Amino acid sequence: MRSRINKRRAERMRQAAMRTDTVSRVAGARETDCAFCPENIERMTPRFPSQFIPEGRIRTGSAVLFPNLYPFSEYHSVSVFSGAHSLPLGSFSANIIRDCIRACVDYLMRVRDFSPDVRHGSINWNYMPPAGASIVHPHLQVLADRSPMHLQEILIQRSEEYFRKHGSNYWRDLVETEEKLEERLVHRGDDITWLASFAPRANDEVMAVFRDCSSITQIDERGLAELSSGISAVLKGYSKLGVESLNMSVISGPLDSGLESYALNLRMNSRPRLQRYYTNDCGFMERILLESIIESNPEEVASRLRDCFKH
Repeated sequence: MRSRINKRRAERMRQAAMRTDTVSRVAGARETDCAFCPENIERMTPRFPSQFIPEGRIRTGSAVLFPNLYPFSEYHSVSVFSGAHSLPLGSFSANIIRDCIRACVDYLMRVRDFSPDVRHGSINWNYMPPAGASIVHPHLQVLADRSPMHLQEILIQRSEEYFRKHGSNYWRDLVETEEKLEERLVHRGDDITWLASFAPRANDEVMAVFRDCSSITQIDERGLAELSSGISAVLKGYSKLGVESLNMSVISGPLDSGLESYALNLRMNSRPRLQRYYTNDCGFMERILLESIIESNPEEVASRLRDCFKH
């Protein structure tokens, strides 16, 4: 097991005290203190160092990307979808999603060029407090590090082992098998196949597997458009299923090269329904990427508890 310690994460603002219990009533409401709303974003969000990103923030269509104030990765940024403070799942258009993911891809390419040793990245989403979102305003989180996330490391290693043993790409074999069975096949596109997970880690889990792409930095405009329209379609489907919160991760192979044994893939699953005064402490890091984010140092915990054993 391994964990990431981030004491400052406990200080982050949490917009969990919703005035209602349903997404439909939350949609359209604005919070005057929301840092991600258009009237506040310039004043309340940080900028990148000029030597890294000269313009300070990355803007792509409706999306704005900037550093995370409470990072738990060497490079950790937030990409806000649009100026809308809240959006129900059925309202996420392919265009809004494409702009936000394109900003994330741009960021990871800049990270790759600026810090060549940082080789592993992912694009992630906690939608609504029951999924671990501390801010309702919809946003993605993009992470890059020298070491892969736990699940990312497992997937890359096992894919290489499968390739050495069988001489073929596991992900292509998986897609080919699922397409023949048609039991869990959701949609086959030009570049991406959508599946319901054979062994899901959470409810309503779906996967997207790229056919000829192993890294986020290899996504071209056609792949980006197909990915965005696919995510939009799944969100509309989730909405019909009554889903109100979710986690999502796009899990990349190394940013600096293509892997013949690996395929870029996405995991998305549903989380609990909305409740008042509730922010889950489990988000995409724990639920999908198998990395724990801890807000207290083990040494401090030990120090505080030692006296309890003194008689």
